[in-house]
Amino acid sequence: MTAVLRRLGYVYKKPRLVPGKADREAQTQFLETYNHIRNLKGQDDPIYFIDATHPQHHPVLAGGGSSVARSR
Repeated sequence: MTAVLRRLGYVYKKPRLVPGKADREAQTQFLETYNHIRNLKGQDDPIYFIDATHPQHHPVLAGGGSSVARSR
């Protein structure tokens, strides 16, 4: 399989972990907005948080094939 992928122009790539960078101003703005909403809602009204990225606490780095442009 590796030979076929190489013939098709794929190369094996090992990703590297890049830690996220916190934005203090965005966090402060979020807390102000959240506290405002929390103070306006009723006691039995829920607040839901949605995150579509599914982050992991300890991400797993795995390698994989990657297509590269070839000059012909």
